[in-house]
Amino acid sequence: MLHRRAAMLLLVGLAACRRGRILSHDECADVEHDAPYGLRFVRGRGALLFFGAAHIHEPADPQVERIAALWAEFRPTLAFNEGGDPQVEASAEAAVARFGESGLVRFLARRDGVPAASIEPSMRAQVEGLRTSGFTDEQILVFFVLRQAPQHRARAGVPMDEARLVEVLRHFHAATGISTPATADALASACARLLPPHNHWSEVPAAWFDPVFTRPPAFTNAAGRRVSEVRDAWTVELLTDRVRRGERVFATMGASHVVMQEPALRARLGRPERLA
Repeated sequence: MLHRRAAMLLLVGLAACRRGRILSHDECADVEHDAPYGLRFVRGRGALLFFGAAHIHEPADPQVERIAALWAEFRPTLAFNEGGDPQVEASAEAAVARFGESGLVRFLARRDGVPAASIEPSMRAQVEGLRTSGFTDEQILVFFVLRQAPQHRARAGVPMDEARLVEVLRHFHAATGISTPATADALASACARLLPPHNHWSEVPAAWFDPVFTRPPAFTNAAGRRVSEVRDAWTVELLTDRVRRGERVFATMGASHVVMQEPALRARLGRPERLA
């Protein structure tokens, strides 16, 4: 007999599959799943291999060999990666060291002459998703800029400095079309007003950007959840469209995104094979 909690989770999953919808973050948080988590769909001439990664930071990670093997076996005609458009490195090792699984996919695609693109919706679409949910332009820019601080610490092992912050500000001014806060000092002032007390903008915790929460410690958690919802909805439509056009699509995202999108993809592309 199924444990009552397990039975409830099964019902949630079945309901999502019937409705062909993306799981919510709360539903996904209650679903136990492996990472990596991979699915293979076949629909007519088209197919999708969707690799949900436990994000890779080291070339020796076993997922690197697994992705390369799946790529060779699947023989894609089109590839998508999370995280924008990383530079293509000269080797798989360099690609993984700098850009994780996204860099690896770009390296494999360039090597084999396969078209590759970002799986992400445009920054303007993400901004509009936040605006329609009630976030101010100031909050939106602070969210996108400040989210880079814990990511920089994780990659570089040191806090982001002000020179790098200025570069990040310029990038997001152009990408979002939002011009304020305009300087490092203005950003620090906005952070002091909008966020819980913290030592310095470069030390904000990664937990403030986690979209899974009960009582969010900062507005950035709710913003992260909304952006994640926009990204998942975009991805389902993008992948479905390309498979229905007959492409063999190789795509990577974080494992939780694949779990959340699975019911919606099942409704559009049929029952998948779970990758071992």
